[in-house]
Parts: sequence; structure tokens; C-alpha cells
Amino acid sequence: MAEVQFNSNISSELTKILESEGIQPGTDVSYELCKLLWQFHPLGGKLVEKPIEMAMCKPRQYNVDTDPDDRVITQFRDTWERMGINAKIKNFFFVSRAYGAAAIGVGTLGTSCASPLPDFGLQEDDIYINVWDPLNAAGSMVTDQNPNSPFFQMPKKTLKINGKNWHPSRTLKVFNGTPIYLEYQNSAFGFTGRSVFQRVLFPLKSYIGTMESNDLVSQKAGVLVAKIEQKGSVVSGLMGMAAKAKRGIVKIARNGGVISITPQEDIESLNLQNIDKALNAARDNIISDIATGSDVPAILLKEEAFSKGWSEGSEDSKAISQYIDGVRQTIEPVMDFCEKLVMYVAWNEDFFNALKNDYPSIIEGDYQTTFRQWKREFTATWQELIDESPDKRRESDSKVVREAAGMYAMVAPQLDPENRAMLADWLSKVTNATETYGDSPIIIDMEALREYQPPVVQQGEKINVGELDDPEERAAQNPVSSADRGR
Repeated sequence: MAEVQFNSNISSELTKILESEGIQPGTDVSYELCKLLWQFHPLGGKLVEKPIEMAMCKPRQYNVDTDPDDRVITQFRDTWERMGINAKIKNFFFVSRAYGAAAIGVGTLGTSCASPLPDFGLQEDDIYINVWDPLNAAGSMVTDQNPNSPFFQMPKKTLKINGKNWHPSRTLKVFNGTPIYLEYQNSAFGFTGRSVFQRVLFPLKSYIGTMESNDLVSQKAGVLVAKIEQKGSVVSGLMGMAAKAKRGIVKIARNGGVISITPQEDIESLNLQNIDKALNAARDNIISDIATGSDVPAILLKEEAFSKGWSEGSEDSKAISQYIDGVRQTIEPVMDFCEKLVMYVAWNEDFFNALKNDYPSIIEGDYQTTFRQWKREFTATWQELIDESPDKRRESDSKVVREAAGMYAMVAPQLDPENRAMLADWLSKVTNATETYGDSPIIIDMEALREYQPPVVQQGEKINVGELDDPEERAAQNPVSSADRGR
């Protein structure tokens, strides 16, 4: 029976740690182990990065009501991209998930980090944004463990980085999970949230074992078993050489080659069917255990295709979409913090003056008044993760327009010209809000519609009775008595 041995001189820190007998179910994770898992484990990146990447895979949709030619939003988007805000936010939550806690701070050149973050007058070139892991902020994110304190289980307001205090207006702290009372987290050096690796350390170790098994199976997959008939019970040197020659012929044979064997001999591949089933079952169970212990669905860890793709709205895609919506709720406060920062940088006084010169009839107030108006009108929404197919979108848009048109046809005959014009404007807005008809919007002249009067019908002129809204006018154009209708 052959024995397979690994070269003990070739190893890695991850292998040495994961093969340690000290790792058992429930073993705590340290800062260094979390770093190694994030860097080297095949599933480490998915556990840390995949949910955040999916939640931020589509840019947010922004809107400002008083925005001439979309220049206010365009300026905001351009500044957001130049400052690399998306990358900073992603890294912020990567660190939080990997270690259990993270912090982000906005620094300004020429101004002490201990002073409040200024608003008006911020310049893009003077701003830098740093993301800190628990080692950078060791001790300053420890939560208050006094049950009678108003800040119980909350991190300290003032963050201390390398001996320097940062003003609370400049920083944000995020925990991965809710802190547990008097439960010290080694990965975050404090009473904070927990690493995403905390509950799944043991199955992560088992996953490495399946990788080693896959490697062994791949090495044995090409093995051929040659059943060679032996002449007699004693194998002489000459017979051994003949058997070796036969094995050599089998080894070098390729497609199109021909070899000859006796009817009593046989050549077949190594049977690995039972191993294959056991490996697949073990691997799936381990991934399920990792998904159960973490907040990442198993389908994301396996990278399997959805049963019906995103656009079909299958149950798999709906469940993942709900999960991503929950991740987005966690990201939302950080997005709001960064969006307010970018507003002051993007909508500076130079931009305001240029916009006012181009649109004096729209931009009438001074800089700060107009800025506050833009800030009040500013809205940001996440895009839907599941995209409808074009056919389904057109079908749903057509249904909305038909229902709105039916409502208009039912209500309009009972309205005066003023309210009828308002109802027509509502119908046009409903139609223009759809993706199908929004590219060619309906524009209604409200003043002309309010003053519009149906044409007066001359005597003897024939018109369509259905075009008359007034019942008396309709009766005058169709003077048929009840007796005539009865006959």
C-alpha cells in the first residue's frame, strides 16, 4: 500500500494555522488569523467582499428638483468619482466584516483633525479619507460597558489614531454585528462587533481539507490499471522485463495508437466514482455550514448560476435581492455621511456662480440659500438589483398607462375645464414616468387646455355623439323620444 507524503519544507502560514489541532468548533479568531483568512482562504474574499460588492454594484440614483439641465447632479457625480468615494466605502465595510470593527475619517490639509470638519469652503484637493482597522484604532473603539451609562454598548465618540484625537464630526465607526456585553473580541481588540470568520472558523479549516482531497483525486484521475497475466507463480527477471515493457507501451499510447493484449488481460482507469460522490457531498455540506454560520447565502459562496437568472425573478434571485437590500440598509448611513461631504465639495461657490450666469431666471438666490435648497431637494435611492426584461417592462408600463387612461375617461366628463386640465396633466406625468414612454414625453399646454371650449355644432351638422360631454347637448343632437326608442 503506497503512502502519500507532503513536502514539509513547503508550507504557508495559512496552512500551518488551519492544520493546527487547536482549532476546534467555537475557537476564537485573532486579528492575525482574520487577516490570513481574508488574504489566502478561497472563501475569505467572498465572505468579506461579496455582499458589499453586490450591494454597491449599481450606482445610486440622485435627483435635485431645482436642477437646470441636470448640471447640479452631474457635478455631484463627477466629484464623487474623482474622490473615489465608492472604493473608500467598500474598503470600510471590508475591514469591518473581516475584523468586526472599522473606522473612517475625513482629514483636511492645514486643519487639525481634532477640530470640527468645516462645511462651506471645502476644497477637493485639501481632503483625504482614511479607513482604519482595529489595530490602527486599538483601544479607542471599545464600547462603554457601564450599564447605567447613556453611552452603554456604544463606541467612544472621539477616535484616537496613533496618539491623535479625531473630532466626532470627521469620523464614523461601524461594527459587524451587535456588541455582546463583556465579550472581548480578539480580532478587534475590544468589546466590539465580531468578525465574519468568528462562527465559521472550523468549517473553513475543513474546506482546506476538501481542497487537498481534490488535489489527490486530480493526481489519481489519469492512473490506468493494467491487469497483466503472469506465466507461472515465479516471476523471473525476463518476465519482469516483459511486464515492464507492456506497462511502458500502455503509458506512451495516445489517441490513434494501437496496443495488443491477451484475452486474459485488461486495462481500465482507476475507479474514483465513490470518492467523487463523497467529495461532492462533503464539500456541499461544508459550504452549507459556512453559510449557516455567516450571513452570506450558500449560493453566493458556490458561485452557482441561478435557476432562472436575475431577469426572470426566480425564488433564488428574490431571496438574494432581499439579502442585498438588508446589506444596503447597513451601508446607508455611511453613504449619507459621504454624500453630505461631497455636496460641499462639488457645489462650491465657483460652480454656483457659473450656473447662475447661465440660468439667471432659475437661480435667483445667493450661494448659501441656493445650496441649502439643493440640499433639501437632494434625494438618493438604490437601483433595483433585479432588472426586468424589456418585454416585461413594456407590458407593465402599458398596464399602468391603460389603467390611468381608464381613470381619466371615467372622471373627465364630470369635471370643469380647470380640473379636466389638471387631470390631463396627471395622465401625462404618469405616462412620462414609465421607461417605455419616457423617452418621448407628452407635453401639455395647461393654459391652452384650461381655456379650451368644445366647438359649437351648427344646425344640420353631423358629429359623433360620443364626442359630446354635456348630456343636454347629446340629447339635442339625438332627439329620439322614449316612445321611438321603444318601437
